[in-house]
Amino acid sequence: MVAAAVADVHDRRGRELFGLCRRLGLDDDEANDAVQETFLRMWHESSRGVVILDPDSWAFRVAYRLAMDHHRLGRLVRSVVDRIATTTSPPEEVDAADRLSVWAAVDRLPPRQRAVLYLRYRADLSYDRIGAVMGITANGARNDASVATASLRRRLLIEGGLR
Repeated sequence: MVAAAVADVHDRRGRELFGLCRRLGLDDDEANDAVQETFLRMWHESSRGVVILDPDSWAFRVAYRLAMDHHRLGRLVRSVVDRIATTTSPPEEVDAADRLSVWAAVDRLPPRQRAVLYLRYRADLSYDRIGAVMGITANGARNDASVATASLRRRLLIEGGLR
């Protein structure tokens, strides 16, 4: 039953969801990933017994949020790069190597901070959901994200910045 409901929305709205993601600035691969993640989340929620009253709207909302999360992640990376660049060198364009440097620095954070950043910026979970996943409060998740971001800024500045 769950698979049929997800397949129905996929068949009727899959192309439109992809189009929305493309219009929101994602490239083809990113848009495909966002649409796939949307349907994976729909299947997961439905299989848990959550009743999705308006599956079409739900799918569009999730795809929109995934695209916005992608942009938030880009802004976070650019923010860290910009702050480092203004103190170490002339501004440069953010490239893939810079993003990899930031995520490599995230990997060196304490496990709880690292998990919060991954859940927030990679899995597009709200702080409420992060708290539920990790067994902490939403405010605790927000605090961990704030501390982690400040730590990243300091660490990347001390290490000499990004490429």
